[in-house]
Amino acid sequence: MTVKESMLAQQAAAESQSKDTETEKKLQSTEAGAIWDEIKDKGIAMFALPNQKVYMHVHPVNIEPTKLYLLLNSSSVLPSLETAIGKDYVVELINKYVSVSRSVVTVTA
Repeated sequence: MTVKESMLAQQAAAESQSKDTETEKKLQSTEAGAIWDEIKDKGIAMFALPNQKVYMHVHPVNIEPTKLYLLLNSSSVLPSLETAIGKDYVVELINKYVSVSRSVVTVTA
């Protein structure tokens, strides 16, 4: 990798982080923002790499305040995301987005 390629990669990473930060500000005080805060730092099993977190593989998108919508870095993230957060959340693939909402627990008598 040349120095120019390295600089371009760093610049792209910085721009992506900036977009995520802007989106997080828009999501504040919404249900989508609360879900993002709860899941972004959860561990996720990706590519047999250690210490991977959800935020490293997905990006939040501001679409609707009641559900969190994510863009995946790759399609292989979906099964790992479902495993990492699936028991507490409903994870659904909708076109190019993944929606995340709280799972509803029904109480039976």
